[in-house]
Amino acid sequence: MTEIDRSDWALPQRTNLPYDAPSAEDLIQAVKEYLSEDLLPKSSGAEKWKLRIAVNSLSIAIRELTERDEDQETYTKIMNELGVEDEASLATKIKSGELDGNLVDIHKKLSEITRRKLNVSNPSYMKPESP
Repeated sequence: MTEIDRSDWALPQRTNLPYDAPSAEDLIQAVKEYLSEDLLPKSSGAEKWKLRIAVNSLSIAIRELTERDEDQETYTKIMNELGVEDEASLATKIKSGELDGNLVDIHKKLSEITRRKLNVSNPSYMKPESP
């Protein structure tokens, strides 16, 4: 007879290692849903405005958590391609004229960084306007 531990068979797979469930994203999502679905509809005036700010802030935090790795990888790749460590050293190179022959490429790369930042802070800004 073999002994099988069935105590966790019904549990979802652990995806938040090294931590236990719920993840930071799950916790933030739960608070956001409580604020937006339970409190916001019952609020008015300044309280409603403050709750909307809180909900939007939690949405940004969730997007930062979910997009951080890919955005950091893209940011690092672009900075490396431009031969700089960070935005301050890029600004120094641009001011000195060292990159004047490469402004179209720099614009394209910095636009990608800006697009990613906007997508995290306010994804609706990036949606095309309806006719």
